[in-house]
Amino acid sequence: MDGRELVLGLQRSKATTTMDVADATRPGLAEEDDEALAPLWRISDSLSRQEAQALSHRFLGRSAARETMAAGAILPFGASSVLTTRPELGLMSCFHPAGHWRWPDAALGQVSRYLLLRPADGRVIIEHDGRRTILRAREALIAEARSELRFTLLQVGRLDLIQLETERLQGFITPLEARLMQPVARGNRALQALANYGALLLRGLLPLNSAELQGLAIAHIHDLIGAMLRDRSPAQPANPLDRRAARLGAVKADIETRLERRDLSIETIASLYGVSARSIQKLFESEARTFSEYVLERRLERAWYKLIASDESGLTISGIAYEVGFGDLSYFNRSFRKRYGQSPSQLKSNAAHLS
Repeated sequence: MDGRELVLGLQRSKATTTMDVADATRPGLAEEDDEALAPLWRISDSLSRQEAQALSHRFLGRSAARETMAAGAILPFGASSVLTTRPELGLMSCFHPAGHWRWPDAALGQVSRYLLLRPADGRVIIEHDGRRTILRAREALIAEARSELRFTLLQVGRLDLIQLETERLQGFITPLEARLMQPVARGNRALQALANYGALLLRGLLPLNSAELQGLAIAHIHDLIGAMLRDRSPAQPANPLDRRAARLGAVKADIETRLERRDLSIETIASLYGVSARSIQKLFESEARTFSEYVLERRLERAWYKLIASDESGLTISGIAYEVGFGDLSYFNRSFRKRYGQSPSQLKSNAAHLS
């Protein structure tokens, strides 16, 4: 097979692993546990290094390790880039997938019998056994590689995939067989939990630093899929307040991964969602505060925790201020005193005495 590997029954060539300079020079990186879960980008040779860096900062808020695919290699669903994890958990997000795809490829065989698909936007039309299924944005579907599936992807910017392990599905194989190739509504509560949990894993926001913990994460993914399949309640119209709360929660999660960036702005977040800055501001108005007030609050809270542990970390007050996203030390000191009634140095000193 010309030394090529299979991923989800899809072809990819052996790749050269690279890492952005910002990550490669980070203190202590070389000493990190090889088993630590971390985001990993697989980048097609059609994407430039600058484009890959911009994508990583846009989605993760930081640089991350990446593999550049060999010339002519094809990523799953013909994507220009794929975000997965190292070690692999069977999760991936395919960015800018091709308009047409077939799975599995008979010439390549298959790795996984079942595959969960969830487009973040657009629509996916799946043709199988003479039938056609339409999957809309944020709906999910479990496909089986029993016969060839033909996909048409319409205006899909990101397609989320989960490779399922057959042996972990035995506990709910009956509901699985009954729900194959049937869209699961975006309002399915277990699906919503699964989407959020998968996002945390792909962003490297959970400290799963051992094979045992990663195994538990894989088991939890399959348990959530089981709950998703067992929930046969009809789709309910989403409450506008629930929709707004969900959007605000997603925005806050994106802010959290970018707090340390001093160039973080409401325009940055708005561009992630393709909306105006005013739309983001209106979400925060439901909590009677502004975007800037929320960012300041989160940076101060993060600084507070770092200050009480600063003796262990060895960080100075100025180092902590810059690490949580402040560019002006005087402004940090004033804001901290106003919120907590004491200066950063007083908190640090009190914490040292208590320890």
